[in-house]
Amino acid sequence: MDTHATGDPATGDPGGTTWGAHNTVTVVDPSPVNWLSITWNTMEEANRVDHDGIGQPSLAESWRWLDAETLELKMRSHAVYQDGEPYDAKMFKLGFDKVQEWTNPHPPGAFLNFARDVTCEAVDDATIRMRFPGGDSAAVMKLRGMHLPSTRFWNEWGFIDPKTGSAEGHW
Repeated sequence: MDTHATGDPATGDPGGTTWGAHNTVTVVDPSPVNWLSITWNTMEEANRVDHDGIGQPSLAESWRWLDAETLELKMRSHAVYQDGEPYDAKMFKLGFDKVQEWTNPHPPGAFLNFARDVTCEAVDDATIRMRFPGGDSAAVMKLRGMHLPSTRFWNEWGFIDPKTGSAEGHW
């Protein structure tokens, strides 16, 4: 994969040392699933899967079922994104709510989508409660596919399609 950032056109700095909204990242990767590599290297998840296929904590340091329909996650304290933005339960809820607005959050595997009636509550800075009416035995696996970006993903021009006003499909 070849990446580069442009310089600052305002100052003529070709070195790529001045960063800002004017910079461009060019990725040359002929794979139709290159977005997976980008996503997995720029976003975080509540949990991950180890080499043996066993779920491991990531941004969620633990999870447990409170009853047949309620999953509680304890978020890792003092976590920060690559850009320095703090991560907490409110960020998890923001990511959940934004992705739930999309028509199809996981086009290659709609089985990873949470049902529309699933709710998410940030109980406090470290606790999330997700309610799955009727239950969902795949909920913890689906969390692995729920990418949790910083607010820059949701708010900056480069991620939002100006025609639709959405980041859907721009993973």
